[in-house]
Amino acid sequence: MKGWYKSGADLLNQMRDTHLPDRMLAIWYLGQAGIAVKTGSLLVGIDLYLRDTDERLLPQPFTPEEAGEIFDYVLCTHNHEDHLDVVTVEGMAKASDRTKFIVPAPHVSVLTDLGISQDRILPARAWGKMDVGGIKVLPTPAAHEEFELDENGSYTCLGFVLDFSAGRLYHSGDTIEWENMVEDLKPQSIDIMCLPINGSDWKRRRQNIIGNLNSREAADLAEECGADLIIPLHFDMFAGNGENPAHFADYMFRDHQGHRYHIFAPGERFIYMK
Repeated sequence: MKGWYKSGADLLNQMRDTHLPDRMLAIWYLGQAGIAVKTGSLLVGIDLYLRDTDERLLPQPFTPEEAGEIFDYVLCTHNHEDHLDVVTVEGMAKASDRTKFIVPAPHVSVLTDLGISQDRILPARAWGKMDVGGIKVLPTPAAHEEFELDENGSYTCLGFVLDFSAGRLYHSGDTIEWENMVEDLKPQSIDIMCLPINGSDWKRRRQNIIGNLNSREAADLAEECGADLIIPLHFDMFAGNGENPAHFADYMFRDHQGHRYHIFAPGERFIYMK
C-alpha cells in the first residue's frame, strides 16, 4: 500500500506472530500518534487512528474491525479524533470483546455513548497508577497547549508511562512543554520517549489547530529526561499540520549526536533492547 512499509494482512499477521524475550519490545508505528507495542503475547495500542477518510495523507493500514481481533488494550490520550477516534474504538469494540480501552476519566462517557460496556473501560487519572494486563501504567498530565481539568479536577489530556520488563516507554499524547515537565518525568526513568514534533505556529493558530512540541523541543526534552531512545510522532497524517522529520534528524545530528533515535516508516516494526 502506498506510503506504508507493511499494511493490511501482512502487518496484522506480523503483530500477531511476533514473540520476543522479556528483555525486548516490539514497536510498530501506525501513523500520526499511533503506535502498537508488544511484550510477550500482550499487544497494546496507543492513539490508534484507523478510520477511512479523505483527510488522511496515509491510507488506513487496516480496519478497526480487523484491529479488534488482535489488540488487548488501547490507550487514548485525549478526546481529539486522531487520538480517541470513535470510529476506531466503536469498530474494534463491535468486532470482538477482546479489547479493553483506557481513556482519561472525563472521556469515559464518549465510549459508553457508543454502547461499549463499562467493564471494558478503564478510567485514567494523572499520577494514578494502573495495572494493565500485568503491565504497570502511570498516566501523566499533558498540556495541549495548556492544562485542562474537568469539574472533578481530572485532566482531560494525558500521557502514559508503560513499565515493561524490557524498559519504560512514555507516550506523551499531544503536549507542549510545561513548567515542571522535566522534574515530573525524569524520576520515572523513561527509556523510550514517543513525542510529537509538529510544533505550532501563527498560521495554524489562525486555523484553530492546537500546537505541540517541535523537533528541537522534543529532542532537548528527551535528553534532559535521560531517555535512551527518542521516537518522533505526529508529523505525517494531515496537510497543514505536519513536519518534515528530516528537521528532527538534522537537529539530533547537530546538537545530540550519539543519542539514539528512530524515525519510522509507517507500518515498520522496531525491536527495542537496552
